[in-house]
Amino acid sequence: MPKNRLLDHVILISGVLFMMGPLAVLAWRFAAGVEPGTLWIIITDVWYGRSNTAILPAWEMMRNSFIVALGIATIKCSASILAAYALVMFRLPAREWIFGIILLSMFFPIETRILPTFAVVNELGLLNSYSGMILPVAASGLGVLVFRLFLQQMPGELLEAARLDGAGPLRFFIDIVLPLSMPMLAALFAILFVLGWNQYVWPIMISTTSQGHDTLLRGMAGLAIESRPGMALVFMALVPPTLVFLALQRFLVRGLTAGIH
Repeated sequence: MPKNRLLDHVILISGVLFMMGPLAVLAWRFAAGVEPGTLWIIITDVWYGRSNTAILPAWEMMRNSFIVALGIATIKCSASILAAYALVMFRLPAREWIFGIILLSMFFPIETRILPTFAVVNELGLLNSYSGMILPVAASGLGVLVFRLFLQQMPGELLEAARLDGAGPLRFFIDIVLPLSMPMLAALFAILFVLGWNQYVWPIMISTTSQGHDTLLRGMAGLAIESRPGMALVFMALVPPTLVFLALQRFLVRGLTAGIH
């Protein structure tokens, strides 16, 4: 093997070991000195909420986390591609200024505006609801940026051909833009799903009096992370994002680089 190829493999393997190291240590601590049957009992107790009655069963928290993550990813992707399509395909007045204002959302995450956002959500009556957990974090300047770059590089001949065939903007979007954007949509969906899954502060703030809306991350805070039930909850929280990335991994590189080549 050439030296440069060997160095590449060493760097990649080192990166994998560095990223997987904490997880491997956690798995070793979780399983050390415990019989396999006992491990299954611990996992089952956490899943059905028998290990700690102060928190919801793990399956209910996983359901809540899944609803929040799916809602955030779906709304972000849908709004981003529609906003980018409007900015690129229509001659909107001051559209560059509109695009700049949209990008400002990237510099003001929910944690920096949590108090005014909470006040607005309270006025709208969305406390202790999935809508209140999802909608305030559904804007995505990153998604608009990526889709705008992609649409700007789309050949103008496609739009002209569609117009000659009598296709309007909506038909062009459905028949041409959406199919061509599917790899990027899938890649962005995977990233945004994980970001939604990892939401911690806002779900705690918004579900003030409703334990029924607790997510897995909030459940981890209710258990000692060094305890085996806490570790079991950590591993459960890793499963859905991992499955989403495995299902969409072939779209990640191809989709996210489509807008910059």
